[in-house]
Amino acid sequence: MKLRMLLAVLLVVSVVVVMPVLGQIPADTLVIGMNHDPIIDFAPERVYELEDMFILEQVYDQLVNFTGGEDAFKEVKPGLAESWEVSEDGLTWTFHVRQGVRFHSGNEVNADAVVFSFQRALDRHQAPIWIMEQFVPTKDMIQRVDDYTVSITTKAPIGEMLFAAAFGYQGIGCVLDPAVIQEHATGDDPLAAKWVAEHDAGSGPFTIAEWVKRDRIVLTAFDDYWQGAPQLRRIIIKDLPEPTAQKLALERGDIDVAWNLLPEMIVELRSKEGIRVVESSSSFSYHYLAMNFGCEPLSHIEVRQAIRWALDYNAITDGIMAGSAVKNQSIVPVGMFSHLDLSYAQNLDKARELMAKAGYAGGFDVELITRTDQPFTDIAAQIQQDLKKINIRVKITTMVWAEVLKVFRARTHQLLLARGSLDYADPSGAATMMAHCRVLGDDAEVKQMAWRCMYCPSGLADWVEEAAAEQDPRRREVLYKAIQALVLEEGPFVMLHNTLTQVATRETVVGLEIPAMWPYTELRGVSKTQ
Repeated sequence: MKLRMLLAVLLVVSVVVVMPVLGQIPADTLVIGMNHDPIIDFAPERVYELEDMFILEQVYDQLVNFTGGEDAFKEVKPGLAESWEVSEDGLTWTFHVRQGVRFHSGNEVNADAVVFSFQRALDRHQAPIWIMEQFVPTKDMIQRVDDYTVSITTKAPIGEMLFAAAFGYQGIGCVLDPAVIQEHATGDDPLAAKWVAEHDAGSGPFTIAEWVKRDRIVLTAFDDYWQGAPQLRRIIIKDLPEPTAQKLALERGDIDVAWNLLPEMIVELRSKEGIRVVESSSSFSYHYLAMNFGCEPLSHIEVRQAIRWALDYNAITDGIMAGSAVKNQSIVPVGMFSHLDLSYAQNLDKARELMAKAGYAGGFDVELITRTDQPFTDIAAQIQQDLKKINIRVKITTMVWAEVLKVFRARTHQLLLARGSLDYADPSGAATMMAHCRVLGDDAEVKQMAWRCMYCPSGLADWVEEAAAEQDPRRREVLYKAIQALVLEEGPFVMLHNTLTQVATRETVVGLEIPAMWPYTELRGVSKTQ
C-alpha cells in the first residue's frame, strides 16, 4: 500500500512538471487524466478497446452517427452520409456522401474514400471485422455508384438501427483518407497499417498531434471540420494509471477531467467545491466473470451454476461499486430492447449441493486472471472469498489489461474477470459476442467471448442469426429473451452488473455529456469558462 501511494504521488508530480499550476491551464486546452493501460494503438481496423475507440471518436467520421447524451442511441443521425435509402428487398443500402467535407490533409471525402476504407478493413481482417463481416462478408458487396454515392449490399435483410450501429462503429466504420494511406504504404505494409497505428488519416474535429506512449496523447483542433471548428484548441490525455493520482491532480487543478476514479472517490467529490461529477444515465458496459469450458471442472454445468449461486452480488455491486453500477446478470444491458430481468442470488447451500452433484464436494484449485487496477482487484478478492465457502480455492493473477486480453484471446484462462461493452446499440451485439459459436477451431467465423470460452452449444448460433435478420420486433424480442435465458442457465459468463460511467471535472468544464456507450463521448462541443 505504501508503494502504491508513493507511485501515485510521483505520478501527480509528473503531471505538475508538464502542466502549469492551478488556474494556468489555458482556457482553450482540456487536460484529461486517464489510465492508458488498455491503449494499444489507433489503427481503425484493429481498435477494439474502449479508450482507443474514444480517441477515434474525436479523430474520424463514419457514414452515420449517434449523438447527444442519454438519447444518443435512440435515433440514427447523418454523418458523412447526409441521407440514405434501402431497397424493397431490404438488402441494398444506398448512401449519399455529403459534398465539401475535407480530410485533415485537405483531400475531399468522397465515395471512393468510403469504399476504400471498408474494403481495406475487410482486407486487414483484424478481430473487430466480424461486426462488418456478419452482414457484408465480401468486398464486392461495397460499390461506388458515382462520386458521392455508395452502395452496400447485405447477405440478409437487417433493420436500420442494426445496420447503422455496425457501420457507425468507431473502428472498422471509420472513413480514412486513401491518399494519405497510400503515401505511407510500403512493400511490406501495402495498407500502411504500421503508420496509421500511431497517426491519423481522418476527417474528424481533432487530429492526432502527438502520442508519447505511457505519457500523453495530444489532439489538436481541425479548423475546417464540416460541422464547425471545435471549441477547444487542444486536448491532452495524460497517462495517470492510479485513481489516487487522478483525484489529487484534479483537486490541484493540474487536470480538468479525471476519467478513472473509484466509486468512493466520486461520492467524496460530489460535495467538493469547484468540482462537478458527470455521469451516464445508463450504460452498455459491464463487468463479468468468464469460465473456460475447455478447463476441467468448469466444463460441468453444475460447477458453473454453483459458482453463480456462490457469489455475493450485493457485496460486489452495492458495496464495491458504491452506486456506480446497476445489477444485471443478463447479457443484454438494462434499458436495452429485449432485456431479460432474471438473476441469481447467493445461496451457498444450493451451490454446495451442485458441487457435490458434479463430484467436487471437496472443491478444486483454479486461477482467476484479472486487471491490476480497481475495482477489478477488489471484485476478484470478493469472488475468491465467496468461492472459498464452497471449497473452490482461487489463485488471483493480476496483469495489465492488454495482457489480460492476450490471454483471453489465446483461450488459456480458467477464470477471467473482465469488463466489456457492446460494440453497437442493439441486442445483436451482445448475442453475437456471447452466444455465437459454431466451431472451436481457428476457422471459426466469429471469435468473440463465446468462442474464447469454448462455448459452442448446438443451434444457438442459428437463433442469434435469425434474431439479427428478423424484421418483426415482437419476434426479435422473443428470440433474444430465449438466447439470454439459455446463456444465463448454462453459459460461461457470470454477468455481475452494468457499470455507469462517472467522471469528475473542474467546474470550468462545460458541455461534457457521456452516453450509454462512453467511447462515443464527443469533445467537439466541450469548452471551458475562464
